[in-house]
Amino acid sequence: MPEIGQPGRSRFWRTLRFRVTLLHAGVFGAILLLFCGGLSFLYWRHETAEFDRLLLNRARGIAGSVAVNALGQIEINEALIAESGRLLPYQAGNEYIELRAPDGRSIARSRSLGSASLPFDHTAARAAANGAMSRGVARAIRGAKPFWGEGALRVLTLPLAAQGRLHLILQLGVSTHALDASLARLRALLFYAGIPAALLLASLGGWWMAGRAFRPVNRVLAGAQRLGAQRLGERLPVPDSDDELRRLALTLNRLLDEIERAFQSQQRFVADASHELKTPLTILRGEIEILRKTTPSPEESREFLRSASEELDRLTQTVENLLILARADAGRPLDRSRAVRLDEVAVQAVERLMPFARAAGVRCSVRVEDAADEPLVGGDPDLLGSLVFNLLHNAIKHSAAGQTVEVAVTTDAVGSRVAVRDRGAGIRPENLPHLFERFSRARTPSPRGAEGTGLGLAISKWIAEAHDGRLEVESRPAEGSVFTATFPRPPSEEPHPASSARAAAA
Repeated sequence: MPEIGQPGRSRFWRTLRFRVTLLHAGVFGAILLLFCGGLSFLYWRHETAEFDRLLLNRARGIAGSVAVNALGQIEINEALIAESGRLLPYQAGNEYIELRAPDGRSIARSRSLGSASLPFDHTAARAAANGAMSRGVARAIRGAKPFWGEGALRVLTLPLAAQGRLHLILQLGVSTHALDASLARLRALLFYAGIPAALLLASLGGWWMAGRAFRPVNRVLAGAQRLGAQRLGERLPVPDSDDELRRLALTLNRLLDEIERAFQSQQRFVADASHELKTPLTILRGEIEILRKTTPSPEESREFLRSASEELDRLTQTVENLLILARADAGRPLDRSRAVRLDEVAVQAVERLMPFARAAGVRCSVRVEDAADEPLVGGDPDLLGSLVFNLLHNAIKHSAAGQTVEVAVTTDAVGSRVAVRDRGAGIRPENLPHLFERFSRARTPSPRGAEGTGLGLAISKWIAEAHDGRLEVESRPAEGSVFTATFPRPPSEEPHPASSARAAAA
């Protein structure tokens, strides 16, 4: 099976161009066949009608040679009948004339008949007796070789009446060989020469037109074949015409833009994640090597365990953040059917970070504004907890000893919000646009000298947006920063029991 990047291996009858040409030729051939069949039928109808008209005119001329005298006797100009004329252009041979009595008995006939007789049946006799004219076709005479040669014998029966009385029945027969030959030549010209030649020309024309039509497609395909992981910056050629192919090329180029951004983001993600995981592992390895080669004192062992615990906490937080980012990149929808109390989430985050805050000498306070409505958010309590945890952890890390980090939960008719305020060094204005980017460390270094992974704020922003909310920051150098996450109110439901609601301060 040929690959997409190797179209030359496909045989031409497997190409889309050949299939389009074949479809074009098939549709055109079906239409042409119907047209030629209809044309042949109409030609046969017209020529047969013209043949019958000339046959009737000739029969009426012959009828003029038959007269009825004053005594009611029939007078026939036998010489005129015997010397039969020619029905041009259809009569290739003789014409055959026969006169019959009303009861069908043969009275006179042309010399061309010889001993033969024109076919006559009672239906024709009754039609003639009623004064009507009938026409029929007889292809052979029973018991003898057809005397008229090839073709069918077209016989016209004409009643001859005078003074309201039927006297004679005139029959005129002529071979249809010339008419049949003319129709056969037309059919041969149409079906054996015209249609094959037209189909051949249509196929060649369809092949040429399909080639021109697919020329822009081939250019787009050639551009797509050049793409690869190392050439994601290239784009497909966009045709000048305003058609479906142009829209397809533009759509594919937009898709390539997204793929390139995702690919570059993935490369940065893998590189930064590898670095973030490598650093604590290297520290742990070094400390373990020192511990293995020496006999540490109890104080050194406790310091080693404290350092190892910090590095393990850092590793755990990094892995958790990476898992959340993987979930964000996968685009999996959140279950937002549960109503979560935002004040309970804030209290839980403070309780989790209380040991870290005490070690840093930073106080944390939680303030829940009294309101008629409860601070509810429809969403995932674990992700909302991660959002508040990241904001609070970030604020504690960038606060000096003795400072206070404030967590405020408010609600109104629009929705609920949680704000985390610190009194740290703040963020420089030029760093604010990049603050929520992954692995960005735009804030000033921590007073404790420990740098984070640069994932917390990016994850917090994604969590807020995944809950139809937003995360905003206000910061002034040397005055601190305020991170505010705002969420719309959920549908009226029972709150999710995250924990018992209570305000805490430390």
